[in-house]
Parts: sequence; C-alpha cells; structure tokens
Amino acid sequence: MARADAVRSGSGGLALFRAAVAMFATLVALIAVVLANEWLTRPEVFPVREVRFEGEFRHVTQAELAAVVGEVAHGNFLQLDLDAVKARAESLPWVYQAEVRRRWPRDLYIRFSEQQLTARWNEAAWVNQARRAVRVTGDDLPADLPQLEGPEGTQAIAYERYQEFNRLLAGAGLQIRKLTLTPRRTWRLELTSGLTLVLDRAQPDRKLERFVRVYERTLARNGSAIRRVDLRYTNGFSVEWHHGRVASARRDGQKHDKAAAPTGAAREEG
Repeated sequence: MARADAVRSGSGGLALFRAAVAMFATLVALIAVVLANEWLTRPEVFPVREVRFEGEFRHVTQAELAAVVGEVAHGNFLQLDLDAVKARAESLPWVYQAEVRRRWPRDLYIRFSEQQLTARWNEAAWVNQARRAVRVTGDDLPADLPQLEGPEGTQAIAYERYQEFNRLLAGAGLQIRKLTLTPRRTWRLELTSGLTLVLDRAQPDRKLERFVRVYERTLARNGSAIRRVDLRYTNGFSVEWHHGRVASARRDGQKHDKAAAPTGAAREEG
C-alpha cells in the first residue's frame, strides 16, 4: 500500500509540473504576440511604399488623386484605414467610385471610375449614372444632354420620367429638349420642335399616349403652328396655337375652337 501511494503521489506531482510548464509556455507565447503586435504596428515599421492608381484619367488627374489620398495613405501598411482612403478618393467631384486594396508587401492599390453624366440638372448640377446630383466643372462638359429641372432631390424621378415620356413621344417623331417638374408636381415638357406639353401627376403616361395618337392623326401636319398643349384634362386636352386660338380636343375626337386669353393657358400650371 505504501508503494502504491508513493506512485500515485509521484504521478500527481508530474501532472502538476506539466501543467505549470504549459501555463508558462502559454504566458510566454502571449507576451511574444503582444510584443510582436506592438512592434508591427509602429508607424516606422512596414510603411506604405507606393500608391498605385488604375482608372480612366479623363477629368481626374493622378496628381489630384495622389494629393487627396496622400493625406491618409501613409504610416504603417498594416494599420492603414482603407475606408478613409476610399472616402478621400471619392471626395473629388469627378470620382464616382473608388476601390482600395492592400497589395503585398507594402503597396496600396486604388481603382476608380469617373462620373458618367446623363443629364443637366437645375443649371448648376448634373445627373450621374446612379441618378445622383453632382457638381462638376470642365472645358469639355457635354452640350447635347437633356436638361432637367425640379425641386431638390427629385432628379432620379425626373430622369426616369424623361426616359418614359421620350419613349412615348418617339412614335410621333417628337423628342424632349427640357423637362421641368414644378413644386406642385406638374410636368412641363419642352420639345425640340418648340412645342410645350403640360401634364399632371394623374396618369401622365396614359394622357401622353392619347395625345400621341391624336397628334399623329390630325395635329402633326400643323405641328409648327402649335405653341402649347395642356394634357391635364380627364377626357381630352387643349391646344394653344401661335396665333392665339385654343382648340379643345375631347376623347371622342371632336374639336372646339375658342378665343384664347392673352396667355393662352387653359389652366394655371402651378
């Protein structure tokens, strides 16, 4: 019995020794990790060596990008805030989107795309490919884009309506030059032919389709004499001619001419 107790006592002591060694090794490893992490994250260790750009340099220059990105793209390569670099690159008006990645061992890779302008917005801004309003400048800004106007923040719906209205008018050979959304949500379409159409928010597509059908049948031959067409009526529309007459077209196709007021407006546009 004494010998068995001595064996068990020796085994227990060995287990405690092994546990103490394991804890000591773990502690040493943790200290090594902390020290290594502290060393690796020092600004002077693994500094950013080079910032590389990829994109189509049309309105943005590499010097401009390097200047704004350089304010945050420095210091320790491992500690670099990629979101901050992305934000700085996208702060340039002509930069639409930027993608930032680390490239080992110490380079920074920035791929960017420029704004694609789809329409003019309220004289001082433009609509980009994401239907956002942007303010850009340059000597080669497009002059043939449609002009849109409306309350702040409505550029997306204005551009969508421009596309839809233009599609409907194309069947009659008509095209929008300028589309305006008034504060009271009235649509005013100024066509390249000089004709102006007025729509409200109640079924504008249906009313425009009705106008196109009538225009092709009866109005097209005198299109140059028409000044304005008010489409905000439930069963028809009114036509204002350049010489001051207003013709009301009903759903049944009949017309009724009447003397126009000096403004020629059948209703207020709001």
